[in-house]
Amino acid sequence: MIKYILLISFFVLIASNTFAQEKSLNIDSVSADTTKIIVSNIYIYGNNVTKNRIVLRELKFSANDTISKNKIEDLILRSKENLLNTSLFNYVSFDTSFVHKNKLNFYIYLEERWYLWPYPIFEHADRNFSSFIHNNDWDRINYGLFFVRYNFRGRNEILKIKARYGYKEQYLLYYKVPYLDRFGKNGIDARFSFFRQKEIAFNTYNNQLQFYKSQNNYIREIIDAFVSYSYRPRWDNSHLFKLKYENINIDDTIANLNSDYLGNDRRKISYFSFVYKFTSDKRDSKVYPLNGYVYSISATKSGLLRKHDINNFYINAIFSKYFMLNNKFYYNSGLKIKKSLESDNVYFIKKALGYDDYLRAFEYNVIDGTDFFIFRNNFKYELVPTKIKYYEFIPSNKFNKIYYSVYLNLFFDSGYVYDNNYDSSNSMVNEFIYSGGIGIDFVTYYDKIIRFEYSINKFGNKGFFIHFGAPILIKE
Repeated sequence: MIKYILLISFFVLIASNTFAQEKSLNIDSVSADTTKIIVSNIYIYGNNVTKNRIVLRELKFSANDTISKNKIEDLILRSKENLLNTSLFNYVSFDTSFVHKNKLNFYIYLEERWYLWPYPIFEHADRNFSSFIHNNDWDRINYGLFFVRYNFRGRNEILKIKARYGYKEQYLLYYKVPYLDRFGKNGIDARFSFFRQKEIAFNTYNNQLQFYKSQNNYIREIIDAFVSYSYRPRWDNSHLFKLKYENINIDDTIANLNSDYLGNDRRKISYFSFVYKFTSDKRDSKVYPLNGYVYSISATKSGLLRKHDINNFYINAIFSKYFMLNNKFYYNSGLKIKKSLESDNVYFIKKALGYDDYLRAFEYNVIDGTDFFIFRNNFKYELVPTKIKYYEFIPSNKFNKIYYSVYLNLFFDSGYVYDNNYDSSNSMVNEFIYSGGIGIDFVTYYDKIIRFEYSINKFGNKGFFIHFGAPILIKE
């Protein structure tokens, strides 16, 4: 929460601005009768930590390639977007120089981010920030220490260590190696975490979570571990294979309050899951996309070895399209579908909307079920184009050059959650729902987005909501 407050303060601080300028390219200096260009050399500057091969992997061209002259600018643009989407750099620019009548040198100028983040944890533990403000329960606060090392060894590797206390206690170790081989096609990552809590939601009534709290005992403990392998043969397409293990223990009181919490009045379940996911991502930005598209399909099977514990199998499909209407107007539309082919009646895993996925103006509600779809539409107007501001009083060049942009956002969301076994009080289940509203999106460096929205839903519930991050359907 502290880092978001600091970012909001930056917006108050900003008073005068200058436009970000791209270095001019010298493509037009190539002979007019030349239709093919040979990439002579590629020079990289500013990567003090990042290895050259990590940069070269994201380029849409290589040294000695022959490229159609009219495709060069598009290839440079896509290469720049790829580099920015690694989240390794705050700024990327390209330049070229004429070598021969049909040969060009390419120059890449990078400004690396700050990669080491040891920071204190002070955050809310609700499903979203607006829900936390609405509940006004300051007992639901987490605190602790989070250590993150991005771009570890200069190879875009990520190391995370977390010790979190308070409402939702957690201990976590995570390591990601996205480039195992020199071609950057194979990667692995692994995580181990341990959770425990003295208060949890044990049921849903009237589309609201019902909580039980113990003063002395931990009433739920979770061990969560996975290892995954990724294969990225080209820039835009990737395959993910994940093996996951979960072990959940609950107190007798929770099982007595809801016998379906772990299903069949159980106090403990443990199971393995296998996930396969294919993604094709051609968005200009993974953080705040304005152009391009992304689609993904995944299949998850839970209960590989011990089906008496759990037996679930479901498919997720996502498609989002982004495009510019004219110079300042943008539109995007996205659909996400979850379909269960096998599903046990286990409350703990039967989450649909109101958690990671939600409809705007339903931030205060949860809708549990086995299947759902979300259809989102956003119409955006660029109030403030991307600008850069220098703050000389900030000593580090990793932070004193701030870019930001502001968008007006009109939106309409709709969705449906299906469940064949639910409490009649949860009236939003098996019901077509929708909402709409207007908002302001602030986009700034280090992948930070702050959204202020006013929205109203089908049932007439309305309010002002704050979110951190873009309303995208696919998460990294």
